Amino acid sequence: METKTNSRNPRTEKQQAQWVQLTNLVTTYQMLSSFIRGAYSSKPKNLSDYNMFIKENLSSRVKVYLDKTEASRKGCIVAPYNISEGKLPSIETAVQGDVLRTSLRVPRSFQITDETTVEEVSLALLWANPQLQKEDQISILHLVQHAPSSSGENVPYITWKQYDFILDTDSYSASRFKFYKDVPKSLFRVNEGHIQTEAGIEMGGIAYVLSREVGCKVQISTQSIVLTPDNTIYKEYSCEEKKKEAAGSYSCKVVAKKKTVAPKKGGQSEK
Repeated sequence: METKTNSRNPRTEKQQAQWVQLTNLVTTYQMLSSFIRGAYSSKPKNLSDYNMFIKENLSSRVKVYLDKTEASRKGCIVAPYNISEGKLPSIETAVQGDVLRTSLRVPRSFQITDETTVEEVSLALLWANPQLQKEDQISILHLVQHAPSSSGENVPYITWKQYDFILDTDSYSASRFKFYKDVPKSLFRVNEGHIQTEAGIEMGGIAYVLSREVGCKVQISTQSIVLTPDNTIYKEYSCEEKKKEAAGSYSCKVVAKKKTVAPKKGGQSEK
């Protein structure tokens, strides 16, 4: 009986490749769960928000690979994951030079200053964007990427904030409440009639999400996180080299296969 050692196990390798991707997805969901809950309006009733988020992103082209140590210490990388799915028009966001520019428009003569009210911003957005309606909510998610060298655990991690405002043109508070009191200037600036970020915002990713209450339900736009122009960490953690490094950090047992040698004619086996 001859024993042949096989160090490759296709099934195990495939599972490892999926596992090193899954850890970043799980940590991202845990962090954003307060937003993601209810953000998939097309989700089947028998599927949880968590499973829907994993389903939408695990099979996508977005890949992030964390090694065993990074995963155990809850390391996390900002990635262009899908975070919502619905029928409302998406807010397109794209890199333009050193800023992120959205498809949200305002009249070209309109500017937002420290004295501009929520009502004034709402009127400008409603006038220039036919797809928007009164009482719609725009949410801005800003995910900040922290590099390994800047964290105490020496692993990459994320912090994030969410800013919401309602297109309010009727209430007394909207006519007096200053828009920039709760929404950062750096994430909602006007340039040539478009809403965009400032240059030099913290490295990471951003998503602008539209939602609307219709009866007892909430409709939402389909959105994914858009990486900031200076985000280089995502590239480092999504490359083939990092994939191999991450997979190698999870030890895999060597599989030994027994090979039976066919007996020679005459019933004599090889000695």
